[in-house]
Amino acid sequence: MTQLYRFLLCLALVSFSTYGFSQTALDTQLNNQHHIDLPFNQYSALKLLAKWQVSSTELPAYTEINSELLFGSDYNNNNVRDDYEKALLAAYKQPEYVVMGLLATSIWQRLLQLYNSPEQKLSEKEAIELLVNSMSINHCYYLLQQVDQDLMSPILIYFNTQQRLTAKKEAEHQLLSIIGNQQNKITFPNQPCTIFANLIHSEPLQNYIKMNNKS
Repeated sequence: MTQLYRFLLCLALVSFSTYGFSQTALDTQLNNQHHIDLPFNQYSALKLLAKWQVSSTELPAYTEINSELLFGSDYNNNNVRDDYEKALLAAYKQPEYVVMGLLATSIWQRLLQLYNSPEQKLSEKEAIELLVNSMSINHCYYLLQQVDQDLMSPILIYFNTQQRLTAKKEAEHQLLSIIGNQQNKITFPNQPCTIFANLIHSEPLQNYIKMNNKS
């Protein structure tokens, strides 16, 4: 299982597999780097940040970075951990990258929840979807870093303690256990950054926006 886990991680990062990525596809993407389009522009990203109530003024003056709590604190109740939200705002000048980092939390939170409540039952289909989404995020940032070598992936900002890193790894192991011998059903998108277009419509974000618009 450990070897399979490592293989799938490499698969998502370098796009070299029999499951749907090919080295030719990766070469095409890297040779046409300016075609790695994000699913939103600066204007739509700023609009989404406003609806999501993401700004330094919405956060407490002090946020504990290395909290011992797995999920951390969410002072402004926008479904994003405060220290992570603050770090994103400090790390990225482009609002598009802030939005991407925020959207990724809907997947990463599910990994933490799976680790925290291993008794929850996921179907094989749900496990494949969650694993593919998680690895598509990794792969998208890998491609973007080929364009902008100064771009920092938010993965280690979110999983910023040993507990959280362990939770991510263990949750992905659980997903692989659920998938079992059905790895042939795992397929990855040729354009992994489209994951963020899908996450815009994720239930946690849409529920929060609806609730916020009513107030």
